[in-house]
Amino acid sequence: MIDNLVLVLSSSGFTAIILACLQRKWAKDDKKDDKIDALVNANKVLMIDRVKHIGKTYIEAGEISLDDKDNLKEMFSAYKRLGGNGHLDLIMSEVDKLKVI
Repeated sequence: MIDNLVLVLSSSGFTAIILACLQRKWAKDDKKDDKIDALVNANKVLMIDRVKHIGKTYIEAGEISLDDKDNLKEMFSAYKRLGGNGHLDLIMSEVDKLKVI
């Protein structure tokens, strides 16, 4: 009985089944990682658009409320934590110069 069990466990067919199961699991994990990466990138694009739009609006107005400035800085900080690469640095430096009302 034990000899048969050792024979099954050491057979190439059994190894192939185990490898196939592992490869299927790894492929599913890769798909999950791809979806997460896509969501992160989509969020970064949305953050760039919103911060640019909102920042430009306040820059044109020449002033910003403290609450709005805090919200904009929070959005910018979230963008940076997602791996943002500096697209918004110029806008935010101009927002920092605005008169707070």
